[in-house]
Amino acid sequence: MDIGNDTEAVARKGMSAVALRRLSLTFSSRRARQIVAALCSVLLCMAGASSATQDEDATRGLWDTAFLQKRPAAKTAANRTRQIRYRSVGAPKVTNARYLAARDSVVGVTVWRLRPSASADEVRQLVHDAEGEWTPERISADAPLQEGQHVQITIEAPRAGYLYVFDREMYADKTYGDPYLIFPTNAIRGGDNKVMAGRVVEIPAPEDEPPYYTLKGNRPDYAGEVLTVLITDRPLAELAIGRKPLKLPEAQVAAYEKRWGAVVDNLELVGGAGSPMTLNEKAAAEGKRLLTRADSLPQTLYRIRSKPGAPLLLSVPLRVGAGD
Repeated sequence: MDIGNDTEAVARKGMSAVALRRLSLTFSSRRARQIVAALCSVLLCMAGASSATQDEDATRGLWDTAFLQKRPAAKTAANRTRQIRYRSVGAPKVTNARYLAARDSVVGVTVWRLRPSASADEVRQLVHDAEGEWTPERISADAPLQEGQHVQITIEAPRAGYLYVFDREMYADKTYGDPYLIFPTNAIRGGDNKVMAGRVVEIPAPEDEPPYYTLKGNRPDYAGEVLTVLITDRPLAELAIGRKPLKLPEAQVAAYEKRWGAVVDNLELVGGAGSPMTLNEKAAAEGKRLLTRADSLPQTLYRIRSKPGAPLLLSVPLRVGAGD
């Protein structure tokens, strides 16, 4: 008797793996038990492949339909030719591709680490208080940073709204420092905090001096920063912005988190970490153009499981620890 042929015959009858295991108890021959065991393995592999396909479909629905397709089309006929792939960070909390694709509750964030420029870099920034030129380089959202590291952050949302970014120091005992509203300020785009698909907000602004943040704490147990990103459909009237970051009561930010906090899924762009900023990304960060479907996607996508029409709130930790 051929195991492969017998396995195929039994599978055509539509028996489940559990039913086959029970059936094997009634078989007296060792050969029959081998057939059942082989078929169980086939069914389990098929189930695993189906699950992987569903997860891939859900992931694609998140970055493609729910984000990329919201950007304006490129003016030329050229389309992206390289493969785009995102991976889930941690266990995905949403796996329904239709649900993901039908919603615009996605925010793209890229953390850029500044490094000395190389001759091949398209973007080379002259920083006045440092030697030479520096180039922003993508890093994964969970990559550890070093204290004293220079970083920039770019944020993009596929829907129209108003962007607010709060910053707090993190400490080793998992407590936080005072919250500051670091965007918007009147010093960045004149206080304009509107977002839309393809429009990129760079923090700090390119015209700031210096045009980066330096990770440095006020306590010995400093562990990094946590940025709270909030996108609303209308301006928050209670926030009176000025030219400098605005210190806020801790209870005020806590109230935003309690009211609008939701489960968040993270996706990382495969192969994106380590890539330098492009000229198109820099021009978009400077407000000179919108990013199109032909341009690079954010390094990290955050899918917020918020109610329809509700503000989008997420946290981006910048952890200081052992690393490069």
